[in-house]
Amino acid sequence: MSQKKLKEIEYNVDYRTGDKTLVQKSKAITTSIPRENLSNKYFHKDKNAKIPLSFDKEKENKKTSTLDVGSIKVSRYTSSRINVYRFILASITIILAVIGIIILFFAINRSTSVIMDSSTYAKYNNYIAPVVMHDPTPFNSPQEAKPDMIISSCIWRNIFQNGADYYKEVDEQGLTLMPISEVKNAAIDLFGTESVVKTTENIFGNFYSYTQGEDFFHIGPISNLGTFVPHIEEITEKNDELNLLVSYLSRDDKNTGEDRSEMSVPIKQMIYKLKLNDKNNKYYIYAVEKL
Repeated sequence: MSQKKLKEIEYNVDYRTGDKTLVQKSKAITTSIPRENLSNKYFHKDKNAKIPLSFDKEKENKKTSTLDVGSIKVSRYTSSRINVYRFILASITIILAVIGIIILFFAINRSTSVIMDSSTYAKYNNYIAPVVMHDPTPFNSPQEAKPDMIISSCIWRNIFQNGADYYKEVDEQGLTLMPISEVKNAAIDLFGTESVVKTTENIFGNFYSYTQGEDFFHIGPISNLGTFVPHIEEITEKNDELNLLVSYLSRDDKNTGEDRSEMSVPIKQMIYKLKLNDKNNKYYIYAVEKL
């Protein structure tokens, strides 16, 4: 038996070297070996038989490569998704933080400019003066305010803005004519809407009149003597609203205006509430309250 194995090994070596002289031996030896032995040998039924080294390594490498690639692939994919989510979340957080800082900065800057700037006090003093001089009864909206106070305030605002000499047209009785359009524009500036000036009927006031269908108010001689002068003591801001603490001073007081001395005693104090008009981005008086 041992001799037969040796011959087979020798034969196999000679066959793979391509020696043509041993081809006949190949046939003789092959025919002398039982078919079942060949099958056992080449199909590895023999426990002692070994798979060729090159085949084992190729199969093992293929298996290892497949497993390794699969595990790495899953690991990289999961890690990438986590990193993307973290990046998106961090970006959103940073953007929201920046927006919040910008909004806070503008709000503080705006409040500071309104509250600390002395010219702002003078500006709002002049703005509310046509209303303060008529000592309005407290109201919670322009629609609740008295019509006579509204029209009188609008007429005086135009006079303060343009001067008395600006209106030169007069009627047959010598009364000054002021266009309705200008009175309504003043109503928008002071009270946020022109609807508070109702021209669907005749109007008669202390120093003015209006006849339905005409284009002018007829204004008689007027004076502001004996009326009040505003002095704003404090301005506070809340959202889109300004609250003005207003002292009412007598016009006869020589210490009125910005140079008012501490000796001037206000006749009374009121709160004027101003709201931002979305249409023209300007403040208007929407309420007057007792202190």
